[in-house]
Amino acid sequence: MVASRQCNRPGKLGGRVIQRASLEDHTVGGGMSKKVQQLSTDNTMVSNHQQDVDPDKIIDLGTRIPVLRTPIAPELLTEAAHSFPEPYAQTVREALAEQWRIPEQHVVCCPSTSESYLAVAEYFRQTSVLLPRPCSSAYERVTTLCRLRQISFDLRQEEDFQFNESQLKNELSSVALITLGNPHNPTGQCFSRKTLLSLIDDNPQTCFMIDESDLALVDLDSTNSLVPTIRPNLIVLGTLAESHGWPGLGPSYLVTGNLDLLAFLSKRFSATSISGWLQQIGLELVHQEPTVQREELADLCQEILPQLQSHSHLKIVPGNAPYNLFQITSELLALLREQCSAKNLTMRWGEHYLGLADNHLRISLQYSEGLQRFFSILKQLEC
Repeated sequence: MVASRQCNRPGKLGGRVIQRASLEDHTVGGGMSKKVQQLSTDNTMVSNHQQDVDPDKIIDLGTRIPVLRTPIAPELLTEAAHSFPEPYAQTVREALAEQWRIPEQHVVCCPSTSESYLAVAEYFRQTSVLLPRPCSSAYERVTTLCRLRQISFDLRQEEDFQFNESQLKNELSSVALITLGNPHNPTGQCFSRKTLLSLIDDNPQTCFMIDESDLALVDLDSTNSLVPTIRPNLIVLGTLAESHGWPGLGPSYLVTGNLDLLAFLSKRFSATSISGWLQQIGLELVHQEPTVQREELADLCQEILPQLQSHSHLKIVPGNAPYNLFQITSELLALLREQCSAKNLTMRWGEHYLGLADNHLRISLQYSEGLQRFFSILKQLEC
């Protein structure tokens, strides 16, 4: 069973200072290899019209643009830019282990979630992987690169892409690895901790890689996170900065009880794979809760979803994530794509994902001029 959507507003923030992010702010990354940059390049497609437009005038509704960010002191950013990396990000690892109350030896810091996934795929090279579809096409690119035999598990559109646990169990007996997002991308469905642990413990022959990059925004008390759960057939991916409104600005991490994989990763990542910049930012954020970002998402749920749900040509897929998946009627599809292109909007259409028909659209929940443009287009097409 997946956890139902909860858009309840968290408690008040009191006098806490928050930082509002400009829509022009740039994502800052670091330490990502050229191979991963190629593999993780998002599939945002621009039309022929948009190829001749100033890129600064194109608004991407597929990428979440946070308005509220956990404040980071400017002097810390300056200091971080000149920091020499601590070998294996040891202090960050210790801080993560303390936060989650797990042994430090089970924590690995990585330059990015994409690097983490690539490293895991390399470890499972020439075995088999189960890909629940729809899913990001990046999974296919990485597993193809690492020569994993891909087995698809197709979620049914007529069932709102809900996971059928009994059918999933039947597929797990013959694969070495399964990749799951919690929330699942692009549907936004969340798994409960109980559901995942049942699957993991009942299938010791299969390794579960669970990406929890967005979970902190929707799991208010961390009760569904599997980070504190050490299993030899469990790999949990997380990030320190994404949920705080700083995508790319901070290391990701991997937690597993697989000792062979840990030994492989100690050789796969060099002592200085994590830049001093990323380590300093990670230490600043590791013990902070993304409270203001959760409140922002709750506000977005209340303000934006009713507007999207009111359009007769859009059917929302139930989910619980910083993004929503919609099915678009055939009468509207061509016109909507044409108008979005003319208004310089890009987004995640169905062809960006494996196993998703092109009459689907994923939109990130965000306060932006682009979303207002999108509402204006829908209003015109409804007339």
